[in-house]
Amino acid sequence: MERDEFLKSLGLGLALVCTGSCMSGCGKGSDGPEKPPTNPPPGGGGGGGGGNTAVIDLATQLKAIGDYTVAGGVLFYRIAAGDTPASFVATESLCPHQGGNLVWKQAANRVECQLHFSQYSTSGAVLQGPQGSAGNTRALKIYSTAVSGGKLTATIV
Repeated sequence: MERDEFLKSLGLGLALVCTGSCMSGCGKGSDGPEKPPTNPPPGGGGGGGGGNTAVIDLATQLKAIGDYTVAGGVLFYRIAAGDTPASFVATESLCPHQGGNLVWKQAANRVECQLHFSQYSTSGAVLQGPQGSAGNTRALKIYSTAVSGGKLTATIV
């Protein structure tokens, strides 16, 4: 095989592979883009999508002040005694800076990113940006909560 023939066949093969990949990735059909699930799976995502909810069972979770858990892309934590909505905060579970996991730090009364250590207040305000800087992050989304039948529900908007 001559050099020119080889290069032409290589180029044609590469073009076919690229075209096939593009067509399979772009060909979703005529029903439009995929829609997010109505009830996201526990522990996933950073929260978002209109009207979704995340639910936890208060009989088994968030029993003590300072306890926290993640469900349905929501970080839930208890800030006071009693089973009223005011006893809990629900926020997105992933840091808006670069998607690090968020945790509740009861002793410091703040939410903290485990990736770059951004810090947020219970109202979602930025206390400290990534890696101790003034930051390139936004305030956290805080979701409304409701308590009914021993369940704590956050409405993700």
